Amino acid sequence: MQSYTIEPSSNNIEDLYRTYKPHLFAIAYRMLGSRSDAEDMVQDLFISMHGFLNDNIQNFKSYLSKMMINRCLNELKSARKKRISYVGNWLPEPTVQLIEHSPLDRVERQDTMSYAFLILMDKLTPLERAVFILREVFEYEHSEIGEMFNKTEVNCRKIYSRVKKKVDASNEKDEILLSHLHEEKERVSRFIAALSNGNIQSLVNMLTEDVIFIADGGGKVSAAINQIYNKKRVLTILNALSSSRFPASKAQLVEVNHQPGILITKEGISTGVICFDWDIETMAIQRVYLIVNPDKLQNLN
Repeated sequence: MQSYTIEPSSNNIEDLYRTYKPHLFAIAYRMLGSRSDAEDMVQDLFISMHGFLNDNIQNFKSYLSKMMINRCLNELKSARKKRISYVGNWLPEPTVQLIEHSPLDRVERQDTMSYAFLILMDKLTPLERAVFILREVFEYEHSEIGEMFNKTEVNCRKIYSRVKKKVDASNEKDEILLSHLHEEKERVSRFIAALSNGNIQSLVNMLTEDVIFIADGGGKVSAAINQIYNKKRVLTILNALSSSRFPASKAQLVEVNHQPGILITKEGISTGVICFDWDIETMAIQRVYLIVNPDKLQNLN
């Protein structure tokens, strides 16, 4: 659903920051897949604007959005170079909310911010991300987008159409999962019990035969460097995870990007997040994502 923001009555930096911070953060998080990087990007944008605001700007929302998109494109180019030296799998930074602060039973969901969406965005090129976000979220015309990136209108339409098909499939899956929310919560609770009690074999029927386990430790925390394929091997790695972290750690049901997931803490410090990709026909788990890179958990403490 398209949201509309009332333009501030002045071009005062503080007023603009209060008005557009959520909007610009949403752009950066969609583009970068990192809460901390998105927050830094918003702060840096407004710091750079001090003393340089043009009084002739007619639409601050559009102006700031373009600035943010361009900054994110530059950051993505740099990040992809850094990704070459990244140890192991790279996963997006999760957004975690405690159940009591954000009930899972609510109908409202922040559009296109599921973890599956962030995974999908990471598979796109920076240009594909930008074209999709500008068209889908901010309703720019294809001709306007083309001017921004020195592309033809036809080329931008093709890029958008290609990404749109993938995103629509992802959003349709999210809607189906929303209708199975109670079942998701129950299964994630069973997953927590299995981890905590060391009874990993109880998860056999909850995993698809071709389930994949993907961990992100960033080379800073011990984690599987390669993706782990098939049920037998995933059960083995989950058993190792259970043995190494529990009972010293605590696992609790939380929202991870608005879907049921797991927060792992030790002595009150967040040490891991687990979230899932589900087979919507069987409601079995087909992907297990484990984020233990402390850089991606620092906002949770």
